[in-house]
Order: sequence, then structure tokens, then C-alpha cells
Amino acid sequence: MAAEEGKVNLEQANNRIEAGFEAGSTYISDLQSIRDDLDAADNSGTTLGKMVSAQLKMTEAETKYMVRSGIPKKASSSVQQAAQDVKKAGG
Repeated sequence: MAAEEGKVNLEQANNRIEAGFEAGSTYISDLQSIRDDLDAADNSGTTLGKMVSAQLKMTEAETKYMVRSGIPKKASSSVQQAAQDVKKAGG
């Protein structure tokens, strides 16, 4: 079953792994971009406004990461729990 645009298919384990990997890659990219803004050669990246902006961007990046990585993790947990329940029922 193909995922619709903007949606993630979590039916297969490899889809969940890919979604988690993508979440991590996006998070790292976002943090690198924020760091690059602060590392300006002319010290303009160290103004109070830039630093506050960087903190807000980091909070947003972390929130996105937690949601995007948490969904596949929750799906995998549900699958594992269901497998354990089947195993218990089977004796």
C-alpha cells in the first residue's frame, strides 16, 4: 500500500526505520543550519536577537524530531506488544 503524499506508511518495519532515520537526518540538518547562523564570521551571529532566535529554532527542531521519531517508535512498540500477546496466547 503506497503512502499518500505527506503521509508516512508505517506498516512495514523498513518504513518505520526509514521514517526514524529521516527524522534524525532532518534534525541534524536543522541544528547545523542554526549553528551556521551563529558562527557568522563578522560576529553578527552573537547578538542577543540572533541567540534568542537560535534558541527558538532549536526548540522547534527538537519538537519536530520528537514527533517525527516518536510515531514510528510507537508503531514498532505496538507491533512488538501484539507479537508478545500472540506468543503468550499460543502458550
